[in-house]
Amino acid sequence: MKLNVIPDEKVFQCNQCGSCCSHLRGMMPREDREFIEKMAYGKLPLVQLVPVEKMTFPLFDWEAKRFLEWQHEANIDGKIKPSRAILDLKSDKAIIVTYFMDSDACPFLKEKKCSIYYTKRAYICRLFPFNRGPFLDVGDKPTKENMFGTCCAMETLMPLIPEDYNDMLNFLSNAFPDGSFENAVQFDFINEWLNKTIIDLMRKKIIKPAMNYPYSYFMKRFENAEKIDFSDFLEQSGYIKNKEELIRSFDNNAQAKEKIGSFLQNNYQR
Repeated sequence: MKLNVIPDEKVFQCNQCGSCCSHLRGMMPREDREFIEKMAYGKLPLVQLVPVEKMTFPLFDWEAKRFLEWQHEANIDGKIKPSRAILDLKSDKAIIVTYFMDSDACPFLKEKKCSIYYTKRAYICRLFPFNRGPFLDVGDKPTKENMFGTCCAMETLMPLIPEDYNDMLNFLSNAFPDGSFENAVQFDFINEWLNKTIIDLMRKKIIKPAMNYPYSYFMKRFENAEKIDFSDFLEQSGYIKNKEELIRSFDNNAQAKEKIGSFLQNNYQR
């Protein structure tokens, strides 16, 4: 997974170890795992479909479509399955929001390198070594210690990252020419958009999610229900007019660019 980056001690440089792709299960912050185990198996509109120990990285529904195409082109079984869904009692449809690869190592990893690196890979791939962006409000203030996953290529860069929040963001905006910082910000935006959209769909009575069902009963109903991807449902229900236009804005990191640009302008370009 070679990155064309500036050879400078203050920029991230992937060492092509392949470790970020060779062990997908269980790679999540402890607080995320605790929340999933407590709330994600039927207490919320969006329900987890697989045990937490089997979970790998999420693929938004439009990302999963791409991977399904690429696996045929590469003659690979991506083992792509639904991971989170809404069971809509109003339409009696199972609305698939995210998918996952049911494999401990990414099936597209060949000889420690991503075989589809120059395609539009999943956000979760493109944001590494980040595991969250700096603008997401999850109860604790983002710091350089809690924003990154386990990546040995960060060892030399971590001591250089400022402790001050504003200075840290300014540093990060320049230290990741591979685009991972921008992708992390966009990934957080899409997750927030998903949650807000689901709430708005409920408020407008477009959907009526099954909640607080016995999990085994929920899964039985899910298996028997008609399946539809989230973005397709939004378009078919008339909630959005053009899903391709929405996906393009996500692919182009439009919201992340606006967020980062606004921050830099307000704090460093006066």
